[in-house]
Amino acid sequence: MMHRVFRKVTILFLFIVPTLLQAQEVKIKAGFIQDSLRLGDQLDYYLVARYPSQLTVLFPDSIFDFSPFEFHKKNYFPTQTIQGESYDSVVYRFYSFEVDDVQYLALPVFSVNARDCTVYVSPKDSVFLKSMVEATVLDSVTAQDLPLKTNTLYQKVYQLFNYPILLIAGGSLIVISILTWIIFGKRIRKYLKLKKLKKAHSKFTESYASIVTPLRDRFVVDKTETALSLWKIYLEHLERKPYTKLTTRETIRLENDEELGKSLHLLDKAIYGNSTSVMPSLEHLHRVANERFNKKVEEVKHG
Repeated sequence: MMHRVFRKVTILFLFIVPTLLQAQEVKIKAGFIQDSLRLGDQLDYYLVARYPSQLTVLFPDSIFDFSPFEFHKKNYFPTQTIQGESYDSVVYRFYSFEVDDVQYLALPVFSVNARDCTVYVSPKDSVFLKSMVEATVLDSVTAQDLPLKTNTLYQKVYQLFNYPILLIAGGSLIVISILTWIIFGKRIRKYLKLKKLKKAHSKFTESYASIVTPLRDRFVVDKTETALSLWKIYLEHLERKPYTKLTTRETIRLENDEELGKSLHLLDKAIYGNSTSVMPSLEHLHRVANERFNKKVEEVKHG
């Protein structure tokens, strides 16, 4: 009986300890540079990651959902490596059009490898919205004591604004807007969604090609791992399936695609074994991404 208990405790220990060690590999610091902002102002947010140099770490890109903020641009600083430890930092610039008094943001950093993607989330930071109108209430002064001034000079009185015309014009504009949205709202939503899909796919294709093209001349394990992880991250955003959290076997079971399974197995052999023939498999992954993108576009067009 004691032998079985000891065996179970040992197995549990061997499972938990590597996980805890891995969780300590990446250290993140993040936060807003400003402590307050006004509606529509620009806002800067820094994200810093310190990690062992053998890891591949990705930061959120422009296609990431930064709600409640609107992404404007980012400034990325080159990686610095000292004694086996790498240091990456980026400053994001956002716009805010939300009216909440306090707004929060916490960004993730992705540590990627061939089998999965570990997500490290920074501590949540807050920024305060400053009111554009400062109100002063004189609640402790009586009417007799108010500092009033008299002026008997002639003051020009301007003609009253024609409010009925304003109300009619405003009402007409609202009605036209509502009718336009009812008639063309679905088309507008489709157009915006298709535009976002095409932008994300173009970004993926460009990044994927920049990683894969050098592999035609020389096989590099790290580049192969990065290309596979980038493919998983793109499909996860495109199809809303947890590809980055699945092993190769789980991905094959989910997809039920024999040819895709062969490509993933060959990439695993190249990364963890002695094989260096990766280009056919990487090109097949790119074709799969294109097919899934075209399928998604058709779904949106006919949805």
